[in-house]
Amino acid sequence: MTKSPRATVRPRAAAAAFSLTLLVVLLASAGSALANGTISGVVRLDGPPPKLAPHAITKDAATCGKDSPNESVVVGKKGALRNVVVFVKDAHFAGKPTPVTGAALDQRQCRYAPHVQALTVGTQLSLMNNDAILHNIHANASAMTVFNVAMPIKGQKVPVPMRKPGLMKLQCDAGHAWMSGWIYVFDHPYFAVTDADGGFAIKDVPAGEHEVELWHEPADGAGDGVRTTSKVTVTDGGTARVELGLKL
Repeated sequence: MTKSPRATVRPRAAAAAFSLTLLVVLLASAGSALANGTISGVVRLDGPPPKLAPHAITKDAATCGKDSPNESVVVGKKGALRNVVVFVKDAHFAGKPTPVTGAALDQRQCRYAPHVQALTVGTQLSLMNNDAILHNIHANASAMTVFNVAMPIKGQKVPVPMRKPGLMKLQCDAGHAWMSGWIYVFDHPYFAVTDADGGFAIKDVPAGEHEVELWHEPADGAGDGVRTTSKVTVTDGGTARVELGLKL
């Protein structure tokens, strides 16, 4: 008995229609999931900037120079505050964040560069020495050593993985006591560091009201720094623009 052509066409058409519907639903869901917002703005110093004298050079002046600028507080035009770490405090992120590509920490003219940076857990940080003298990078978190790497060779590079979230202070134990820096490690991607204009942008933030925290290192070098928080509402696909103040 010969089968009717319709008997074979209808199931295929139904299957195709179902697949198309499922694809549309999946694309719509993906679009909704990706329709996160952005928090961008400027951080300004609340009050007059502290007067910080440059650091005296007590060793290796031929490489380090006569003095070294104090980078504890860097203020630009209209009070723009550099090196502030801004992050979503109530962030909930499933899985592991993407490692930061090209992350590096250089030692050049007896200074750590960048002075402040923020990274994700799992990032490989490339430690570098561009001075022809012995340096070391000693990273401490709550007075406990996270890593301590001696680097006696100019051009030397050493990779160090960021294994745990938290704040680390950097120092040189090779006689360059004025050298300092900071690394803030996060287990989510919702963070930024302000630039020379005090600006920042945190992308792909889930919609809703969030608590944003600002961290700045201590102006006098003592303690773990200054923090303040602010509420920010983020909409799907929108940009929440804020102007935040920080008193040191």
